[in-house]
Amino acid sequence: MNTPSIRSSVSQLPALNSQLIVAFLAAMVPALGLANGTRLPNQNAEATARGNAFVATADNPSAIYYNPAGLTQLPGLQIQSDSYAILASYDYTPAGGGPTVKADRSVAVVPQLYVSFTPENSPLSYGLGVYSPFGQSSEWPDNSGFRTVATRNEIIFITVAPTIAWKICDQLSVGAGLQINRVEADLRRGLSPFPGDQFKFEGDDTSLGYNLGVMWKPSERHVFGLNYQSRSTSHFKGDVSLTFPPTVSGPASVDLPFPDIITLGYSWRPTPQWNLEVAVDRTNWDLVNTAVLTSTLLPPQTIPFEWEASYYYLFGVTRYLADGWRVSAGYCYSGNSVPDATFNPAVPDMSRHLASVGVGRTFGSVSCFFTYQHGFKASRTVQSTPAAITDGTYESAMDAVSLSFRYAF
Repeated sequence: MNTPSIRSSVSQLPALNSQLIVAFLAAMVPALGLANGTRLPNQNAEATARGNAFVATADNPSAIYYNPAGLTQLPGLQIQSDSYAILASYDYTPAGGGPTVKADRSVAVVPQLYVSFTPENSPLSYGLGVYSPFGQSSEWPDNSGFRTVATRNEIIFITVAPTIAWKICDQLSVGAGLQINRVEADLRRGLSPFPGDQFKFEGDDTSLGYNLGVMWKPSERHVFGLNYQSRSTSHFKGDVSLTFPPTVSGPASVDLPFPDIITLGYSWRPTPQWNLEVAVDRTNWDLVNTAVLTSTLLPPQTIPFEWEASYYYLFGVTRYLADGWRVSAGYCYSGNSVPDATFNPAVPDMSRHLASVGVGRTFGSVSCFFTYQHGFKASRTVQSTPAAITDGTYESAMDAVSLSFRYAF
């Protein structure tokens, strides 16, 4: 459909004028950014069991994500497969009272794959990782009071990361990786308070970033780790469709930045049987200020975000037992990064406390690890959002399991 015919169709729709479409898109874009901005820090079962306090440990092939410098600890060729399965619940109670609205509960599974290789007597190590550092899937009932803001939201973010590390000396290693990111979005909203109409944006992009790591081991008992993951920008290109009925559609695009992340950790190993680590992780969401959505249906729309940097505070401990067994436990506090002014129920961002435990064993060339993670019930009351229909109390809880399988050749 060409541009004039699209504009003509939109202008002839009796129940929806152009000002309403503009207002709707202004509400939609923060949802897109929020969904893309949802981090998935759980990229390995052993790290997740330790509350993701792993930047100063990074002693398996998932170091490609957590700290590429850690690859120099891994001899020979190793292949590792991970999966992280999460079941989350979201409930909403309107500010003025009324029945509680529940989001769809379904299990989301996120796989990871890592390969590391350190040639014999070489100071260089190599790796290749495939993982999903961001992503989101949520669905609210089509008859909710905020259907014009959020109904269905799905983001698929896949990173392929070729990596290299250099053992400068026994005490110091550095690493770097290229991040090739493929992102796909499927975002849907209602156009009116009544079920039956729909706004849908589908778009995708491939972007680049990088990952840097340092691991310093001044003694056998003390190890420091530093990891930096660069920011990148996704130039989403796709289509917008408006279903009233009838349906009109046209090309659309929006540029959205992904934040850079810096993680610093310290690992204390009082004996060879114990490893305790603390770490802090800063995600620079404050770089997300505005986005511009362009479409053949509308003039360009500039929308402010005004997000805030957020922090993870991480603690983990591992006890190494006889016969290759090991057990781990961890805690993570995740801070809220989205103020009320840009809140969107597509992903009800709120501060969280998470605890995890895990057990694993290495026997010969094979290593397995299983982790259970629990996100304690969290609550957030939202007031004075631009779309007051989203004001109210949001509650969430989550449970997840992670499984890792590694083979060393």
